[in-house]
Amino acid sequence: MSDDNKKDDELKPDDLGTVASNFVNAMKSWQSAGRPVVTKTVWKDRLAICRSCEWWQEIAKTKIARCRKCGCSSAKLLLGTSKCPLNPPKWDSVNK
Repeated sequence: MSDDNKKDDELKPDDLGTVASNFVNAMKSWQSAGRPVVTKTVWKDRLAICRSCEWWQEIAKTKIARCRKCGCSSAKLLLGTSKCPLNPPKWDSVNK
């Protein structure tokens, strides 16, 4: 990967506020719904969908994965209240 491509994938300082806001909102929603966690099957389905998406990024060296659209980590896939940030979403919440 060239240095230019690496820069495109990096979160910029202005993006950090958005990522933090997305995280806080996701946690509030999850908490108010009773902290539902998806089943192993749903988690595997979500992960497979994300891995096939152009917005997904996995960094093998650090074993970190994230969505470059919303900035959330793969932990978001476990939350029953979360959904894909794309419009239309590639996967939806299980708690509606």
